Amino acid sequence: MHSAVREETRLTMTVIVRDATEADFESLTKLDLTYTVGDRYLELERSGSTPELTYSMRWRTGPARERVYDDTLTVDSLRDTLQNRADAFFVAEVDGAISGYEMIVNQQSHHAAAQITDLAVHRPARRSGAGRALVDAAATWARDRGLRAVWASPRGDASDTIDFYLRVGFRVSGLSDRWNTNDDHKSGQQTIYMYLELG
Repeated sequence: MHSAVREETRLTMTVIVRDATEADFESLTKLDLTYTVGDRYLELERSGSTPELTYSMRWRTGPARERVYDDTLTVDSLRDTLQNRADAFFVAEVDGAISGYEMIVNQQSHHAAAQITDLAVHRPARRSGAGRALVDAAATWARDRGLRAVWASPRGDASDTIDFYLRVGFRVSGLSDRWNTNDDHKSGQQTIYMYLELG
């Protein structure tokens, strides 16, 4: 696995991104990964008929609710990811404390791109620069392998996540309204495909 260490200081906070090790797993399972969904969501509208369909997405407001990013996170699941599923697995430390993680899969065979399959930051450490540093590490990792882009796929009701990816340079490139259920578009849970082009 590629070794990457990135250090960044923001408002007296030092953020370091490095390869994850098994020694990090217990700390990762204790992170507060709750976030708010639904207060702002992308509503999908369709018009026309097959094969000439037109899609549009508009921000709407709804009732806010709390969601846990990954409520199945365990030491065993993290070990399996490190050993078998992720091509890269990074952790972010903020002022020396484990505060976030990122998992990347190399999509070279299909898209010449790296996919961020998981990116989460401890709630008290958000806006510390940890998320941006993790994305920067993913971009560096992908460039080192000659990949053209990094992509991510947040849900349409995860407005803070979509806003974050837009702030760090991602663009919306598409959607899937059938990823989770056949009614994703009705609940604002359609998957939004976003990409960061690597120049």
